[in-house]
Amino acid sequence: MLLELRRRLARIRHDGPLPVLLPVIAALLLAGLVIHFVNGQLRPILETVAANQATNLMTRAIDAAVDDCLTESGMSYGDFVSVVTDGAGRVTSLSGNTAAASRFRRQVTKAVIAAIQGLDEKDLGVPLGNLTGQLLLSGVGPSVRVRVYSVGSVTAEYVNSFTAAGVNQTHHQIDLVVNATVNLFLPGEVLPVAVHSAACVAETVIVGEAPDTYLNLEQRSG
Repeated sequence: MLLELRRRLARIRHDGPLPVLLPVIAALLLAGLVIHFVNGQLRPILETVAANQATNLMTRAIDAAVDDCLTESGMSYGDFVSVVTDGAGRVTSLSGNTAAASRFRRQVTKAVIAAIQGLDEKDLGVPLGNLTGQLLLSGVGPSVRVRVYSVGSVTAEYVNSFTAAGVNQTHHQIDLVVNATVNLFLPGEVLPVAVHSAACVAETVIVGEAPDTYLNLEQRSG
């Protein structure tokens, strides 16, 4: 037994360590190729799922932030727009209320940033089953960790629309369009995601002819 062990040790010393390490090297190379293949196949799916998930969560967070700000401020159509009428009560012009509009926009922007930063990582995690593309495996398995790495930028601007609402009536709607960019932290990368969401903040029906003069909120609030 001892003689056989000596022979094997002598054979290893004679042949060198490379033959012994060849199976280990081959296994490591094979594992690397498998990881590279899986990563190449699943990475695009992970990015798409994570981006869609974050977009939906952020859109809901933006809408909720706008609703909360409207409730807190108690603002209505008359706070955003001043309606000027003539002696007969006909609407002659509309003018955006600069100070109120700017204040509300800053309030919403601040609330949106806080809401996005507070997104729950549990809601952002992507179950491994979702990456297979199989409906039956959706939501199955441990989640791949996804979190908000940083909030890139949040901007808001007012958009007005006038549409016919019946005979001699015009519907005026004011939307606050919020654009937010965030960076998601995924395993091994940072993924930028941009969200565009519009929420109605005020509306009314103007009875009579629509006024020819209207000073946009953005033109006055900058």
